[in-house]
Amino acid sequence: MQDLFTYATLGTLAGAVAATVLVVDSIKDLGFLKRFSTRCLVVVVAEGIVFLADIAAGSFTIKNVPLCVLNGLLVAASAMGSWQVIHDRLFGGSER
Repeated sequence: MQDLFTYATLGTLAGAVAATVLVVDSIKDLGFLKRFSTRCLVVVVAEGIVFLADIAAGSFTIKNVPLCVLNGLLVAASAMGSWQVIHDRLFGGSER
């Protein structure tokens, strides 16, 4: 049961997107986080997950920071897009 999420899984696009969606959906309604835009929260969480996975993999260096930022933006965009597709399929329509 400990193999559901690993740092290797978080190092993939699919794993990082899934983790981002789960974390954001769990924390977006907590106290002070309600004041932030969900999109901003998604970007912050995605960047955190990408940096954490890179650090945990032992491949974090200063020269990789721009790549981590770009990968975080890719994860955030994918997470927002996947959530929008799921929302539209379940609830019909595209409310934003």
